[in-house]
Amino acid sequence: MSVSYPQKPYLRYSQLSVNIPTLMIQLQPLQRTCRTFKEPALDVLWKGVNGFKTLLSCLPKGVFTRTSEGKLSLTHPLFTGEWNTLNQYARRIHFPRICCSNLNDISDRVVQALIFAPPLLPNLRSLQWLDNRGFLPLLHTLLIPTTRSMILGQYNYWDPSFVKSALLASLGARCPSIQKLRADVEGGSDAMSEVICGWRNLIYLNTGVLDTRALAHLASLSSLKSLHFISYDYVDDTPRNVHFLGCRSAVLSMDDSDSQLPYDPDIPDLIVSLSECFPAALEKLSIQVQVDPDDLRHHHFSFVFDVIAPLLSFSCLRKLDLDWLCTTDIDDDALKSMAQSWPQLEIFRFGAATALLDSPSATFTGFIHLIRYCRHLHEIMMYFRACPIDINSEPFSKTIPNENITYIEVGDSPIVDSIAVACQIHSLLPSLSHVDYGYWVWMWALEQPSIIALEDEWNRVNQYLRVLTKGAEIREKMGELSQECSLTA
Repeated sequence: MSVSYPQKPYLRYSQLSVNIPTLMIQLQPLQRTCRTFKEPALDVLWKGVNGFKTLLSCLPKGVFTRTSEGKLSLTHPLFTGEWNTLNQYARRIHFPRICCSNLNDISDRVVQALIFAPPLLPNLRSLQWLDNRGFLPLLHTLLIPTTRSMILGQYNYWDPSFVKSALLASLGARCPSIQKLRADVEGGSDAMSEVICGWRNLIYLNTGVLDTRALAHLASLSSLKSLHFISYDYVDDTPRNVHFLGCRSAVLSMDDSDSQLPYDPDIPDLIVSLSECFPAALEKLSIQVQVDPDDLRHHHFSFVFDVIAPLLSFSCLRKLDLDWLCTTDIDDDALKSMAQSWPQLEIFRFGAATALLDSPSATFTGFIHLIRYCRHLHEIMMYFRACPIDINSEPFSKTIPNENITYIEVGDSPIVDSIAVACQIHSLLPSLSHVDYGYWVWMWALEQPSIIALEDEWNRVNQYLRVLTKGAEIREKMGELSQECSLTA
């Protein structure tokens, strides 16, 4: 069998890296056996590296050693020739990821040597530093002008300290061209706000508390598409008289766990403020509120539909996350208006806190309105009264089944006639095989008889859904076999 080869004995880098995950196993022997492919293969292999262990293992055997704790260490400071050896590989690293375990694997000697290194990763483009402890001098050595994207910290906010504020303050000078930043910082908010005011190309920002000047600067950036920040006050810290015209995603995190009730006058004002600050083209809106769970047992988070109505102007919404709201006063007609106003919705999280209050006004009919008018939905989290309805009447009879929806969470929604509810859910959502429930109930309510009864009912719904889904799969398979038999007959 003859084999034809390309005329040019090389591939462009872009051609080589099309299927990186499937090529990684072949690339290592390729870069060792084929001189033509060596450089592009090495570029792909080293493009993204976790930690420093892999890089340091390129040093001669007599240079690195292990401590009694098993940490990677050095026998002596690195000399020019050894730095040159490392640079052969370090210059290829564009997207390093450094987490707690990576830093736990290296000794103080390694940290000290890397701090005094020549530019360690001279072509770094995106940095993930997923550690909330020390090692800040080492992090500081990685901050270079070529950096465009950065993640600092993970899950828990950095504890406030002067050294952390100083590091944040240096970001503006060391990384002047940042486009995407996630900085999980609680302390140093003044430094962060000051640095942000110097960046002109921000596309994505996820950080802590921002002052008025920083918010005004962000509003002036036509490049900004996604904004996520923290406020400790519903009114004073929210944007005022600023307009994020280019923003398509907004996430506001609020912490009032230490505040005093009541909250009633603030939330409506917040909703109005957000509706005025962000453009009608907004695609994602999430308001995350951290409160004491016991406060949700009161009615301070329960609002009528008029409070939510200003958000209806966001006609391009694809994701809405207001799961902390109490929706006892949001009925089926209100849900219909919301569904008709947001036809592009893909994710709908609304009204989790209602589970701790009165019975919801919304019924299964309101749930069906969402399915009918939001054809792109694939995830729903809401609280409603799940009672079967007349399948020959609207909106059930006019609703086309949605095969995209594969996840539903209902909390402790009350339910009547679990068999009928399961059948109607399956007819409208044929791809759904399971309903999540009960996750919004706090520990003090878990042993209540009414909660236990609800869990039993939703368990039955899931049992029926599994049977109905399996039956549909069998019927589909039998239909395929029948079609094959008719074609071969």
